[in-house]
Amino acid sequence: MSGVVRDDFGVQGRSDDQRELLDAESVAGHLLKAGSVFGFLAAHRRELFPDEMFADLFPTGRGRPSVPADVMAAVITLQALQGLSDSETVDAVTFDLRWKSACGLAVSDDAFHPTTLTYWRRRLAASDAPNRIFEAVKAVIAQTGVLAGGRWIPRCSTMRWPPRTR
Repeated sequence: MSGVVRDDFGVQGRSDDQRELLDAESVAGHLLKAGSVFGFLAAHRRELFPDEMFADLFPTGRGRPSVPADVMAAVITLQALQGLSDSETVDAVTFDLRWKSACGLAVSDDAFHPTTLTYWRRRLAASDAPNRIFEAVKAVIAQTGVLAGGRWIPRCSTMRWPPRTR
């Protein structure tokens, strides 16, 4: 992933504020359906999932930067909504422009290894706020009514967590 920025905050990856030349949203974002979860995450992912929200998951300064928190939170949200396995999710991040747009990735970005999802789920599960991603999404829906006319609400009630890991 080319959008990881190193900084002094340890191993929590951070998204770069500057877009890539082939940023999926700038190339194909206009094709996203209005009111879709993909369009919503593309527009609001970084506000919905700020870096500070996940700082407790990376308390040490040892290791490589992780995939940026806003990217992983968007991926985990889409994975749960679509009921995909980790391998299927990585394929979607790699090949589906809707996913790339929602996650702020460039068309040419590779995805991460499927075990990265396991790694994030373990860190979330061991934290004081294991459901923070879904709570943030639910709060936005409750406060704004965004996505109420789409497929988001019915599918939220059938989120599979944790997802299949085949």
